[in-house]
Amino acid sequence: MKRIFLWAAAYVLLAVIVTGCTGALKSKTVIIPDAEESREPQSLSETFEVNKIYKLPENEDGELFGWTDKEHVLGYFGKRGQEQSFEELDYEFKTRQPLPDIHGFVHGVKVSADGAYASFSVQTGGKEKLMLLRLADQKQTVLREWANKERVVVTGQMSWSNNGRYVSFVQENGNQEAVIAVYDVTRQETKEFKFTGKTTENDHIYSVQVSDDGASALIFKIAVRQPYIVFGSFQGDAFVSQYEHPVSSEGNGDFVNDDQIVFVGEEGSLTLFDRRNAKITTLLERSGVFQLSRDRKYIAYSKGRENLYVAKLQGNNIMNEKEIYKGIVPEQIEWSPDNRRMLLTGRKWYEPRPSASVPIVAPFTQNNSLFIIEFK
Repeated sequence: MKRIFLWAAAYVLLAVIVTGCTGALKSKTVIIPDAEESREPQSLSETFEVNKIYKLPENEDGELFGWTDKEHVLGYFGKRGQEQSFEELDYEFKTRQPLPDIHGFVHGVKVSADGAYASFSVQTGGKEKLMLLRLADQKQTVLREWANKERVVVTGQMSWSNNGRYVSFVQENGNQEAVIAVYDVTRQETKEFKFTGKTTENDHIYSVQVSDDGASALIFKIAVRQPYIVFGSFQGDAFVSQYEHPVSSEGNGDFVNDDQIVFVGEEGSLTLFDRRNAKITTLLERSGVFQLSRDRKYIAYSKGRENLYVAKLQGNNIMNEKEIYKGIVPEQIEWSPDNRRMLLTGRKWYEPRPSASVPIVAPFTQNNSLFIIEFK
């Protein structure tokens, strides 16, 4: 009986304490995560809302070429006519990391899709060199070298496969023959393939891009002042054409995967070609310059005089189209590795383009505007 009384007294005392504290204490559930939260979302919101726009200062003499990682871009800076140098910039332009000087006139710079390398041409000491710069340790590799007086012509600029493994260029020897050179950065070896589609001195190849598996290529050429895209495969020591189509002078082309390509046709339509069934699909009736994201899920493209759009590429469809910038004619678009930022180079519509006999495949940066667009 005594034990029961003690239990009852303890219960009453506990009830009084809890009742007296209800005005001061409230229940709260605390969840402790297993790992530190990420600083930003892991995927791009498909509403494509712009968060910030960063503009390179107008008084800078320089160019931006591509992303080395999600927060840094590779640039080339210095007063024109004087010594210039590569620098890696924080994408908010807060810090710069200078890279070793490359002596000579540097042009045709392209950053590999994985941000590991920069390819470029340099003129120095009466010679022309095609070079690679490995950004992690600044190691330089000479892919091709010749004296200016030699009858060797490397047309256009070097191009990278979308996985960053292959860099390619075209060499013409002045006798209606062209050779496609493909350097494998993994194996550190070059293979050469004959291009038999060049028949006259009025035909010129200005760019070649290799597929991720190294078995196919996109050839960009001009014949009698009309640009074309040629899709084919490497067979033995030659490139064999499988599909050819005239393209817009302001457009470009790219691999969606090893079997599908997308390009802007002569009439200005954004077109998808699948060689597995030879099917041609019009994605957009009108488009200018475009760029696929590195994971090939999204596409940025110009449409109209000064309009830049972003959309999702799903199958044979463009979805969730949204205008993200207006005010310049885009000439270079580069997605960051995480799809959350975009490097944009362009000009005002009333500013003249440089005169050229072939389509513009590298950004024309004189008086151009340079932006980085950041999405939410």
